[in-house]
Amino acid sequence: MLIGWLTFMQIQQHLSEKITSDVTQLGTKLDAQLERYSQLPEVLASDPRLLAPLEAESDTTYLIPAAEPFMSASQLLAQWNQTLGADTLYLIDMAGTTLASSNWQQPDSFVGQNFSYRPYFQQAARGQNGQYFALGARSDKRGYYFSAPIIHNQKPVGVLAIKVDLSMLADIWQYEDIDYAITDEHGIIFYSSEPAWLYHSLSMLDETVRAQVKQSRQYGRAEIAALTGAASLPVFNQSTVQPLRSPSVGAAMTYITAQHDMEKAGWYIYGFTPQTRAFEYMGQVLLLFILIYALLCIAIHSWWQTYRARVELANLNSRLEKRVSQRTRRLQETNQQLKITLSQYEHSQAELKQTQDELLQAAKLAMLGELSASINHEINQPLAAIRTYAENSRKLLEKQRYNTVGRNLDEIIELNQLIADIIARFKVFARKRDFHQNSPRTNPADSIRSALSLMRNALIKQGVILRLEAIPEDLLINIDAVQFEQVLVNLLQNSLHALQGRPEAQVGIRLESDAKHVVCRVWDNGPGLNQEQKQQVFTPFYTTKDDGLGLGMTISKRIIDAYHGTLSVSDHPGDGAEFSLSLPLDSENTP
Repeated sequence: MLIGWLTFMQIQQHLSEKITSDVTQLGTKLDAQLERYSQLPEVLASDPRLLAPLEAESDTTYLIPAAEPFMSASQLLAQWNQTLGADTLYLIDMAGTTLASSNWQQPDSFVGQNFSYRPYFQQAARGQNGQYFALGARSDKRGYYFSAPIIHNQKPVGVLAIKVDLSMLADIWQYEDIDYAITDEHGIIFYSSEPAWLYHSLSMLDETVRAQVKQSRQYGRAEIAALTGAASLPVFNQSTVQPLRSPSVGAAMTYITAQHDMEKAGWYIYGFTPQTRAFEYMGQVLLLFILIYALLCIAIHSWWQTYRARVELANLNSRLEKRVSQRTRRLQETNQQLKITLSQYEHSQAELKQTQDELLQAAKLAMLGELSASINHEINQPLAAIRTYAENSRKLLEKQRYNTVGRNLDEIIELNQLIADIIARFKVFARKRDFHQNSPRTNPADSIRSALSLMRNALIKQGVILRLEAIPEDLLINIDAVQFEQVLVNLLQNSLHALQGRPEAQVGIRLESDAKHVVCRVWDNGPGLNQEQKQQVFTPFYTTKDDGLGLGMTISKRIIDAYHGTLSVSDHPGDGAEFSLSLPLDSENTP
């Protein structure tokens, strides 16, 4: 008996806590829904288009909804209401008459209706934001009203009100085993999962409150009867177990109750579950106790059976150990095979790296092939001058003009050194990268000058104007110098290809830096790239050249990516394309 009573009290306490949690969640969700609309009247009331119907001189024009400016205001309110998802949005003058409404075309239109008796109108008419729950005077639908004054020349000239349909509660409440009721500050139920409770009070009402409710027509013409004998709502709230009379049959049922205060709206949310449910749970618990006792007896019997099975289990363990030994040997063999596979994978990765490096070198040599005409031009000019000086010196020797011969020989020596410098420059560009070099450091200004020296004759031959902005000399970036030059030369070659046949062709280079990165921008005023070309420019084998392989930009991007940089393309202001190389500063440059 004691166990049953203690179990019943625990179950009743658990149900009370669950109901409290459920109604609290409902209150929180309902507060959030109403909060969406609470500030809207005040925001919308500032729209100057609402002043036109309020300033109209005729006091009978509102009876014709299609008349201006009332029709325009109604259309504006209907447009707002469709966006907000409220029930109705309407404009009221200071006499309480509705001048415009979002439902002006419906049979239950608010236009022409007087709501001066509604508290939300009276609050807004005094210059305050109002809110109120009531049954609709026209639609007889439950709704929550928000209102705000329309201020002109620092005084209220009208009221803007929003009606929110509370049918959303059916979607918010998700607990079928619990009934709920929402009451006003007097305990009058205006929304409930139990239709029979609507427009009844949870406690006795005095005649003053009853008269006020009836005068405001808050709940229509309903006769508000009490569901309990509690003298007041605080008395009802003192107990978590309450008997409620059913208005339909007159019989009372005892419920476990819980409440949640909605302070902003001035409501109370109550949750109810029949006390009989606690008795059902108690029966289930007692049945569970009997089952546990029976299971305990069975467990004792099973223990004896288990003891007898231990011998068999020991034999089984012996057999399992043999199998585990066999499986372990197989796993060791598999592990050895996996090591061999990993070794082969590392070897393949090394070969792939070597192939990639050779591809970079091949691309570089291909660039030199394209620059071969420039190389020949640079070398042929000093060779022709050497020949001229040599032939002239032979004639001067015959005339014994040794001083002039000496000067010619000096010129020949200088021209020979010039040829050596040209060849050395191309040899440096053509050499392979030293992959054993750790943390390569490059002065971007030197690399830009070297790349331009390689492309000088090509720029001159094509008549391209070079726009080279001032380059900082004290910067160091983490990239191999030759590979950085390779990327620059490739970008310059692409610009020259894009500028073929273009008047006033220009190529520009700009070097910028911040606290952590150096950005080199190479641009031209050619035709530029469309959106598809920008997306595919770094794709392998994509090219716009008739004889191109489509690997130059792919290799350039992989070079920059390998040094933790970025290579991107964008439109140059005006015309043409702009490629941006961003590389991290060397640690000596960073603070």
